[in-house]
Amino acid sequence: MISEAAQRTPLTTHLACMAAGVRDGLRTAQYYARDLSNADGAGSPVPRQGTFLSRAVANVAKGMDKGLSKAGDISVTLIRPQWRNLPSPFEQHVRLEVMQSIQQNRLAFTSQFTAYFFRASRTILRRWAQGPNLVLEHRVEAARRALQGQPVAVDTPNVVKTAHVLLQLVMAAPIARHGAPTTHGAILQVTDPNISIMATACLALLLAEEGRPNAGLNEVEFLEISGALLGPQLRNLTGAVEAQDVAAIAEILSAVRGLY
Repeated sequence: MISEAAQRTPLTTHLACMAAGVRDGLRTAQYYARDLSNADGAGSPVPRQGTFLSRAVANVAKGMDKGLSKAGDISVTLIRPQWRNLPSPFEQHVRLEVMQSIQQNRLAFTSQFTAYFFRASRTILRRWAQGPNLVLEHRVEAARRALQGQPVAVDTPNVVKTAHVLLQLVMAAPIARHGAPTTHGAILQVTDPNISIMATACLALLLAEEGRPNAGLNEVEFLEISGALLGPQLRNLTGAVEAQDVAAIAEILSAVRGLY
């Protein structure tokens, strides 16, 4: 039987989700082509020099990934223009719109939730880890749908709603693989990247409510500051996520937000 929430979801949303799933399958294929070719040296302390054929395979896979992303953006724009109409996942007005959709339990009618967390994850990984990195968009969408089916009361504090979002995203595990952490990505060595990266993206939503970061702080600086604030709390946050303790997750997020 089709759920009431599914019946309310526009067909274009289902089509866009299917497109995301297909792209993710192809992304996975090209990721492993690059990884097995040894041409990127990801995850290795010593750079590896692949054979000519291996490097050729990796370059083809990289080109395929770029082509898929471009084709995906074009096709999704044709199906549902607002799906990826986001200038940057960390621009304040974008974060405010995503937070408002969470506050009002409008996840069934917004595509910005999926686009925000997918693009935010890729943005953070590019800064914190060497390539190739693999983020699966359909898993973010799965988390959105799970949240849609378990709405919380409208008067629930925003930090508690955000804790629910973080827990569901971590359970969906959109970040399937990542390369070796860079000097900026030390916190990836502390815990599951799905926790540290999604917590950073969730923190950005909470800070947007308070008008932060200010206009004088660029995206890179914001990521570094957020990571530094989250770092000391990651082990506690990991324990709270593993215990699925929403109240503890909310308390930690609230404490970190208060430090900004």
